[in-house]
Amino acid sequence: MRRTHLSLFFVIVLLAGSQAPVATALARTCQDCHYGAAYTTGFAASVHAKNGCLSCHSDITDMASHMTGNYRPSPVNCGKCHAQIAMDYQKNFHYLQEDFRCVDCHQDVHTRTKATKDIKIRTIEKCTQCHGNEEYVTSGHAEAVLKGNHDAAACGDCHGLHNTRVFHTSLSAYPEEARMFYNEKCISCHDDTAMMQRNNLSDKVVEYYEETYHGKVQGVGFATLVAGCADCHQTHNILPKTDPRSSIHPDNLAANCGRCHTGFHRRFVDYKAHPDYHDRHNYPALFITFVFMTGLLVFTFVFFWTHTLLWWRKSYWEKHEREKEGILPENCMTDKEGFQHVQRFSRAERAMHVLLILSFFTLVTTGFPLKYHKAPWAKILMGLWGGAPMAGLFHRIAAVVLMVLFAVVAVRCLLFLFPPGLGFKGWTDRLFSPDSLFPRMKDWEDIKGMIRWFFNKGEKPKFDRWSYWEKFDFWAVFWGMFAIGGSGVLLWNPELSSYIVPGWVLNVATLVHSEEALLAALFIFTVHFFNTHFVPDKFPMDRLIFTGTYAIDDLKRDRPEEYERLMAEGKIEELKREHPSIPLKLISATIGLASLLLGLALTVLFIWVIVT
Repeated sequence: MRRTHLSLFFVIVLLAGSQAPVATALARTCQDCHYGAAYTTGFAASVHAKNGCLSCHSDITDMASHMTGNYRPSPVNCGKCHAQIAMDYQKNFHYLQEDFRCVDCHQDVHTRTKATKDIKIRTIEKCTQCHGNEEYVTSGHAEAVLKGNHDAAACGDCHGLHNTRVFHTSLSAYPEEARMFYNEKCISCHDDTAMMQRNNLSDKVVEYYEETYHGKVQGVGFATLVAGCADCHQTHNILPKTDPRSSIHPDNLAANCGRCHTGFHRRFVDYKAHPDYHDRHNYPALFITFVFMTGLLVFTFVFFWTHTLLWWRKSYWEKHEREKEGILPENCMTDKEGFQHVQRFSRAERAMHVLLILSFFTLVTTGFPLKYHKAPWAKILMGLWGGAPMAGLFHRIAAVVLMVLFAVVAVRCLLFLFPPGLGFKGWTDRLFSPDSLFPRMKDWEDIKGMIRWFFNKGEKPKFDRWSYWEKFDFWAVFWGMFAIGGSGVLLWNPELSSYIVPGWVLNVATLVHSEEALLAALFIFTVHFFNTHFVPDKFPMDRLIFTGTYAIDDLKRDRPEEYERLMAEGKIEELKREHPSIPLKLISATIGLASLLLGLALTVLFIWVIVT
């Protein structure tokens, strides 16, 4: 009884004095009842010691009622000091789903000391009081933390501490929000060069993953369609592939990959999830493919871009000199016969070319957003197609159209060489004839003659029906269909392809498909467009491929040898056609100029990504 009266006396003194003495005196008074070590020596060494009891238990105003047990204080409002943490915690899984309060985890609030390097160990110990996950404690991350590696991830590094997320659907369904959240958590550490080097780990695994199909589709915003980090490195089983317990151990890969893929051959798991094309030792096939494709791109563009620039210089300078001398264009001095049109392409060939344009642009605009998935325009372009699934569907439809066109051309070539009724008779003459697209010695002479003309060392060569650059365009399609088409077929159904080739071939196919597509697109949009649009006598476009006819004067200028041969053979008359109609000209101009503008716009986007 005497002790109670003494406490009341101190309360009166406290309420009459300043706040600091109140806190100190009340702390001594509180310790009269709360005299355990947690409230005396432990509290004095804690981070809250300077606050005093009233700063947290501010609702205790009637000490007598409190000391007799008639009044119990309300739960402490930690948010009064820890405002930001309190705001984060209002969205926390533990608060929303389990109604956890601060003291459920921070039971040592009266003895809590300042966080040091052992914070990760303390976090693991605290979380595993409820989450008794032995798999995590013995896995790569936690095992490293418990051994003193403070770079390794503890619970809070992946799941957050006060901001542990609640996702819109259960985590068992692994929604896109959750997938992206955990992918970003993994990337935040594994993309840190300094941290990875400290721990003797590759700092390129994120970069290599992002260059795979999985990483590219995720990069354009469709994470649920592909495997993310936690799909292969399952939950807390973060162990090296040499550990038999690891989900990426060779013995466990079939089951691991089988969570998403079905019906594959055992060698499907030879696919490399983080391939390094520059690593000759560990990925020799990928390295050789990378070197070959890089060399092919460099050689092709160095030769043809140089060829194009020299041609542009010669043509425009020559035109400039004619204008200075007041020489009128050739077609102003022709006779009426020169305006007569003759056929060069049939209706079937023109229709095939239009289908080729449509399928090619579809393939480019659906495929390149994946190739350059980090570019700001990639998601926009993918969105115009309705997202990755729809873009993939149109990509495959366009691929089928292109393959059908290729098959038709191949059949037409065979019929040209081996026409019905003649069979093999005279096939070599047809193969090396002027109407054939097969290379011959004259093409080599034309190349040398063109170079001499570029440097004012001779006249421009006289071409027959096909020039050497047109033959290159034609045969490039055969290589392209083998490279792009073959790799695309393998990648279309990788599970089925595993019965034909091992999984690592799919990595090779991905590289070939991507680089050959770049070669084809840039070649068409630069070299081919120059040949058909920017040559002075064709600017702004050559309608020939759409109308199918051109004037005899154009035939004389562009293909003098063909004109002379047709005249000698008496075939000019049978090739004469009506002048193209106005609707046909308008349609031709619309398709041609739209293709030109779209191609140039895409070229700018591609080069922007490459050089930045």
